[in-house]
Amino acid sequence: TGDPDELVEMIRGKRPDVVLLDLLFPDTDGIELLERIPELTDLPVVFISAYGRDETIARAFEAGAADYIVKPFSPTELVARIRAALRRSRAPETYRAGDLVINYDQRLVTLAGRPVALTAKEYELIRILSVEAGRVATYEALKRRIWGDPENVKPALLRTFIKKLRRKLDDDAIKPAYIFTERGVGYRMRRPDDARMAWTQE
Repeated sequence: TGDPDELVEMIRGKRPDVVLLDLLFPDTDGIELLERIPELTDLPVVFISAYGRDETIARAFEAGAADYIVKPFSPTELVARIRAALRRSRAPETYRAGDLVINYDQRLVTLAGRPVALTAKEYELIRILSVEAGRVATYEALKRRIWGDPENVKPALLRTFIKKLRRKLDDDAIKPAYIFTERGVGYRMRRPDDARMAWTQE
């Protein structure tokens, strides 16, 4: 579609595995759409653009893009990039780090074998951090992916959720075992113990 207003309806109706997004749209651009449309946050988004400027590419990746392809490109390259984006986007069934286990299929979090009761947003927060374990999730990205409206979500609200989550995980903010603060940037979770999940660190 060339109409950004149709994007959300298409995602909800078609449930795509990957989104190819042009940089330029009437009255907006693809990066802005990625930043403000929550339906895009859990999908691998591959940008296609004639603009290869470093600052534009950096903006796209900071907004959460899975890849950025500069025109012209061959169909073979496009297919290879899509396959790579899909491989990186596939979440593992389970995250394990020390006593913490997260079973994504069951939406179940346990600590030393005991279930941890989490609210929907607390679970979404730990899910995002654990799936991307080892990498920093910025404050803006977390606010956008969890609340969908980062402009109207105060930083204190995110800090409150992190504090509650740490308390439920018996995680010390000074000497954390699971959730680490990157001051001025965001949060990250420790890498999983299972080496088969190493792809999350690529």
